[in-house]
Amino acid sequence: MAVVKAFVITSMPFTLAEAGTGVVSVLTGQLSMPPLVGAGTALDLAILVAGLAVQGLRLFRPGRSSVQRA
Repeated sequence: MAVVKAFVITSMPFTLAEAGTGVVSVLTGQLSMPPLVGAGTALDLAILVAGLAVQGLRLFRPGRSSVQRA
């Protein structure tokens, strides 16, 4: 259960950011994805990179044991 809680805590900000861009896109059309290189693409790419960086830092942080304790 701790693993699930940690995953939710670290992934939730990026999920909410992605949901926020969807709402802005629906309301204004400014962040729509059909333009190949537009504001929507840049923002989604930034959210993706930030999310991967956070997960990578959690996974490869110093002192992390590869042995799971019960």
